[in-house]
Amino acid sequence: MVGGLLGYLVFYLRYQYRDTVNELRSYLKEANQQIQYLQEELEEFTMQNEILKEKTTELLAKNDELSDVVAELSKYYVHIKRASEKTEELSKYLTEPDEEVEEKIMKQLKKEPVEKKFF
Repeated sequence: MVGGLLGYLVFYLRYQYRDTVNELRSYLKEANQQIQYLQEELEEFTMQNEILKEKTTELLAKNDELSDVVAELSKYYVHIKRASEKTEELSKYLTEPDEEVEEKIMKQLKKEPVEKKFF
């Protein structure tokens, strides 16, 4: 009789909190689903992070190469700019006649008659 009473008491106590136990079980099930979803997301983000790290490393290497190219081009730009300045100066001398040179040429032409030769 004590065993039957004890069994009835256990059954009654379990039945009394049945709604709470079922609610806790559903919360546990939802929590497990969320944990599984978050683990899958974590794996995906980890793979994406690895890919991004690789791409970042590649881009940094390309950036270093491009920096070297830009530095080299800057050197060429300086040389081209200097050459342009010298060309402008030379062009100025070629377009404006120099009076001293013109006088020397005129004196030379007066001194030496130009001989006409067939060959």
